[in-house]
Amino acid sequence: MFIQGSNEMKKQLILGVLLILLTMPVKASAQEEISTGSNAYVTIEKYSGDGEQPVNPTDPNEIVKPGPNTDGTNPHQPSTKGPLSLNYISNLKFGKQTANGNDAVYQVKPDRVIDSKEAEIDVPNYVQVTDHRGTNSGWTLLVKQDGAFKNGVHSLAGTELVFTSPVLVSKSGKDTTSPSANANFTLTADGNSAMVMYAATDQGMGTWVDRFGKDLEEAKTGIQLKIPGDSKKVAGFYQTSLTWTLTDTPFTE
Repeated sequence: MFIQGSNEMKKQLILGVLLILLTMPVKASAQEEISTGSNAYVTIEKYSGDGEQPVNPTDPNEIVKPGPNTDGTNPHQPSTKGPLSLNYISNLKFGKQTANGNDAVYQVKPDRVIDSKEAEIDVPNYVQVTDHRGTNSGWTLLVKQDGAFKNGVHSLAGTELVFTSPVLVSKSGKDTTSPSANANFTLTADGNSAMVMYAATDQGMGTWVDRFGKDLEEAKTGIQLKIPGDSKKVAGFYQTSLTWTLTDTPFTE
């Protein structure tokens, strides 16, 4: 009986000790943290490409090509080179018009480009500028008319090219860095330059399009040719040229 009792007491003692141990709070060991460092590197090189490709003026993330030149007019000029470039400028076409002795206003025809699916589409006339300089220092775009509309020795006196309804869009879609567009300007044969677009410091980076008209309907009146009634109009094909000048001079008020 004594041995049996001793074993029973030992069992109870062991169980008691285990119960105490199980109910005691366990102190967590301190978590060890080790820190070290690393580095990140990038090299920015000056842009030295041949200029950006033309984009769709209503969807600037789509690359396009100039449309076919089937009417015998001069083809589009290629993009200028370098980090600050003029990539595309629409040729302005006013079609065939009947001579008359009244003041006349003629609407521009839409530009035609080839989209990414190789389809010919009509788009508003536009100009495209790209700034890849990385300096965020602004720029200015000017245009002038290089003399009167001429047909051999004949010319149209007193004409006006009127530009309105500018719409600015970009590949980045960041309106906060948008340049500004001149709301309306007029070109005449006297060769005076007009402001088209301008970017102040920290504006106009990347590719920007200035299209004349929010859609094809508005684009009909976005650029107009005005010919006064007293201008002599000998039948024939008349043309003039425009000079567009992009400078790295930022616009200031």
